[in-house]
Amino acid sequence: MPTIEKNSQVYIDENNDDEQTNKWLEIFSLFIHDLESPLASMKYLLKIITEGNFDYSNKLHKTIVDSSQVAISRSESILYDIMAIAKSGKVGIPVSMVTIVPDSIIQETIDMIQASAQERKIQVSFTNNSGNTPITVDPKLLKRSLDNLLYNAIRHTPSGGNISVYTDLGKDSLYVHIKDSGKGLGDLEPDLLFEKFGQLKLRAEGKHRGVGLGLYFCRLAVTAMGGTVFAEDHEKGGAVFTLRLLKGGNNG
Repeated sequence: MPTIEKNSQVYIDENNDDEQTNKWLEIFSLFIHDLESPLASMKYLLKIITEGNFDYSNKLHKTIVDSSQVAISRSESILYDIMAIAKSGKVGIPVSMVTIVPDSIIQETIDMIQASAQERKIQVSFTNNSGNTPITVDPKLLKRSLDNLLYNAIRHTPSGGNISVYTDLGKDSLYVHIKDSGKGLGDLEPDLLFEKFGQLKLRAEGKHRGVGLGLYFCRLAVTAMGGTVFAEDHEKGGAVFTLRLLKGGNNG
């Protein structure tokens, strides 16, 4: 059973903006952006059904159904979070820290994006190099962060490519890496990818990689959990996005 560590609230207002309306618009934009991935899974399932090609005995089609079922639950969870925040009147994202072993959350998130990956003939694999090492995180925020990074990887992996998800350990941290087989970051500034308006600057410089609020949310969420997120080119090609998460009992 997970060990409850603490409850808190992560605020999106980093610059003390006095415009309350803008705060609400931003928080809801983050949640709405999170619906993109689960909706994509359900749309692909409906496409197969309407085209008359659906066969539940087909292993791939069964995987897509399973992925869509997870996506529906994910969408419900996001909508409940939106309603809870609206009722509370507080502009922020609730954080409930617990100590867990993350492999099941990682696999569940991979399962949820399988329909989107299969539509582009992309293979997604997971290698657990961290065993049963526990970490202290908010499970919902971790899942949403992984979902955003995986969906970002799918967008930048060519058809027929692959995405590798793998973990490893540091002294006080567990690392989750998501590596795509796309063109890599090139001359992009990695830190800019996670800024609120980084997308606009990249477009102005003609370097747009298609990133938006998803990566900005990842930075907010992972920072709230005491970790960090960063991106770099992989030595074997493609880009790798990494979450550094604190081992259980190391969150101060």
